[in-house]
Amino acid sequence: QQPADITNNDDALSLTEKYRQEKHQNKLHHWKEGEFASGLVEPTWADELEKYNREGRSGCCCCCPPSAELDQMFQEEIDPGCGCIYLSAVVCSRLGADRVGNMAVLKSRYVMVEVEDDDDGEEHEEFVNDDEEALRNRNKGSDTKNDEKTKKQTKRMVRKREIQFIVGPFWPMLLGITYPLIFGVSGLTLFVGLPYRAWYIKLGWTILTVLLIRALFNTGFRDPGILTRHKDPPENENDEEDDAPLRRVGFRWGTEGGPWRWSEQAQTYRPRNSCYDPDTAVVVEEFDHTCPWTGTAIGKKNMGSFQMFVALVFICLIMDIFLLTAPAKIEYSN
Repeated sequence: QQPADITNNDDALSLTEKYRQEKHQNKLHHWKEGEFASGLVEPTWADELEKYNREGRSGCCCCCPPSAELDQMFQEEIDPGCGCIYLSAVVCSRLGADRVGNMAVLKSRYVMVEVEDDDDGEEHEEFVNDDEEALRNRNKGSDTKNDEKTKKQTKRMVRKREIQFIVGPFWPMLLGITYPLIFGVSGLTLFVGLPYRAWYIKLGWTILTVLLIRALFNTGFRDPGILTRHKDPPENENDEEDDAPLRRVGFRWGTEGGPWRWSEQAQTYRPRNSCYDPDTAVVVEEFDHTCPWTGTAIGKKNMGSFQMFVALVFICLIMDIFLLTAPAKIEYSN
């Protein structure tokens, strides 16, 4: 019976090992072939929760990572906030939310977009003889309309995923600290400082507070500018034709040359004004920083909302302090 028990144990270990190898291969495939430029993370939140349960990590807090995770700070697979990622794994796995890097996709849709078809262009070039090519080069300056038609013929419609609502890895801070602070101070002002004020003060305060809440929503729940995966750099990009200014963030762009650079963390080509963010584990276009108060990264698509949010925070804070401290003029009727 002992040899049979040993054989059964070996079979169980081999099945477990095969399962882990398949999981690892799926993880690598998702890292290199995924639709969006993301880092080496688990494909789904259910897989992330399974990894936490398997390794016995509880993820008790965001600011005190276990000692075993300290060596991950300088690796490609980074766990920026153990508690936040663990909460995302627990909550998002039950909600069925998709995962892009360390961000949770709450809602998305598929749209049809027009892209250039390189294969069609190569097929048309094969049927051009020498005489036709010489004639085309001779009349190159005057045949702009024909060139536009040929360009239109090399385009096709493809189905592309569009993210509508998404939250960053620090969404617990957004929902547990930022929003409660705004609603708490605004509620105190509404019931204590706003009564007996003039109607135009009430109207202005209401508009500014609603805009503040809306700006925070557009910042924390919208796509910051996640880059789609580019296995090859676009051929139409050229240094001489690129008139966009090189935006410098610290020393990030000081040594880069050319419009597209290879990102080893996300296994993709990226524009020079984009950067891989280890907190969100995605490549963000025109990446500025990661704001824990809004729970997400600040980039191309939510920079305007973030600037509006910061400005409205100061305006509303000053207005709330004034309404809570300045005495109101009460008119008494005989």
